[in-house]
Amino acid sequence: MTFPPAAASVRRLGWWQYLTVFAALPAPQAIPQHVDFLAEFVGPAWLRWSAGPSLRLTALAGWSGKRFDHGRTVNLVRDGADGPVRESLPMQSALALSSLDGRMAVRLQYPHDAGVPWCWAVDELRPLSDGCWLGMMHVALPGLRHLRLPFLLTPVQRG
Repeated sequence: MTFPPAAASVRRLGWWQYLTVFAALPAPQAIPQHVDFLAEFVGPAWLRWSAGPSLRLTALAGWSGKRFDHGRTVNLVRDGADGPVRESLPMQSALALSSLDGRMAVRLQYPHDAGVPWCWAVDELRPLSDGCWLGMMHVALPGLRHLRLPFLLTPVQRG
């Protein structure tokens, strides 16, 4: 897949640079609607290599993206490399102040009954200039609040 220029520029930053880049992005004007996004962990090699295997231990095994449609937001997972995409773990979405920098972001939070670790996970999104979105996932628990995991969402055609 060829990534748009803005998306390509955030794919391999140093881990410590993502919060600065996220803070410099414009505040979203609305929650995305009627779009599927392909997800990719970005940043240092240790995160890109470990994130997928770590997710296999959770309800987001095979995580491949997010769907925003008719006011609902849900994760997309794939069973195996060639398996069909299916929905998993819906989220609550809102325009809200970011807990990372106090500016507006799309905030995605899992329901309290989502199970561990998702009941504590929060995704925050801001748009890049090319239709892609930079996401920052963090866990709302003491001691883990400063662990921020960046990911890239790229819009794709629905199949």
